[in-house]
Amino acid sequence: MIKKIFLTIPFFFFILVSCSSGAKKLDPLSEMLKDSGGLSQFELIKAADKIGKDIIVHFKKNPNPNGVALAILQTKNDTSEQLATDVFEETLVKTLLIGKITTLRTDKRSEQLKEIKLGLQLGTGLSSANLKSPNYFIKTVISEEMFSSSGDKIVGQTLNTELINVESLSVDFSNKETYRKQAASNKGLGW
Repeated sequence: MIKKIFLTIPFFFFILVSCSSGAKKLDPLSEMLKDSGGLSQFELIKAADKIGKDIIVHFKKNPNPNGVALAILQTKNDTSEQLATDVFEETLVKTLLIGKITTLRTDKRSEQLKEIKLGLQLGTGLSSANLKSPNYFIKTVISEEMFSSSGDKIVGQTLNTELINVESLSVDFSNKETYRKQAASNKGLGW
């Protein structure tokens, strides 16, 4: 009886150790699909890089004599998924900076003006003369469509990006990147 207990203890220990799973590090730049069919971080980075490069090409073909200063408006997520839109925006800024296109953070304008006002009061040399205004806005909306094809539920998500001239409000450039995939499970689809 004691011999059986001593033989089964190592067996249970082996089962316990082999069944436990630990976390493992994954490459954030490797392509992974979400079970729900939503956009992955990899796809957002890939789309931002492509859109940024397309904008650079646009300005090389259509140079602005006054220079180019872009303000990226907050990306609007009109999908049922929680998407890392900040990753999309950060990658877009990085790509544009590589292409020597100035990007401005207009969402920080009130903080900037407070510091300039304080600098003027303290005589630190900060001046509003260096304030820059964008001559273009980049507006991105991520939309979603869900449909069935041959009984399979398909999720399509589209990043629609527009380059809007601040003076004329004309859309000088538009780009659409669409990703469609079959969801691995129907749990995240909600229909």
